Amino acid sequence: MRSACLLLIAIATASARTVIAQVGMLDDRTEYAVVTGAGVGSEHGPLLAIVLWRGEPGWMHDQAAPDGARTDSIYRYTRFRAEAADLSFFGNGKAYGLIDREYRRLTVEGKEFPLAASDSALVVLVSIPSGQRPRVVTTAHISATLPAEFWPKSWQHGDTTFSVRPRFDRLNTMLVDALRRSPTIADYLR
Repeated sequence: MRSACLLLIAIATASARTVIAQVGMLDDRTEYAVVTGAGVGSEHGPLLAIVLWRGEPGWMHDQAAPDGARTDSIYRYTRFRAEAADLSFFGNGKAYGLIDREYRRLTVEGKEFPLAASDSALVVLVSIPSGQRPRVVTTAHISATLPAEFWPKSWQHGDTTFSVRPRFDRLNTMLVDALRRSPTIADYLR
């Protein structure tokens, strides 16, 4: 699972103009992406949104041959279309989102959500049922602050940039604690 998280981070940060601060798996059922606005220097930008995708255990890693090819095709097509539309893409062929370059609009599952820096952050909750049933998208809000330890740290010394990220288990605990403060999200994560 850890290698899948690292792969997702590499995918999400491949674009030079990406706006994702953190991505990964909360557990074997829940994928997440934390969306921030533009930061200054090595500081992260304001917390704008968190997207959660939740399905049956292992839904993200179920790569049957035909489904794996379909997922790759969706990923390539969506990434290409995002670049053509001057949007930032994050995720993969099973769970992804798009953000405009001005950080004003988030699109998940074909639904558009306005973004604005404020004292609360949007949380998009995507329920992924088994079989071919459609995904269900709902929203909630949480405080727009996460512990300082949640955010990656980076600094420069000479011509070298150093980065430190929290361990995944610690990062996930901090994120889950912040999310569970909302009764709607706590119910979703059960």
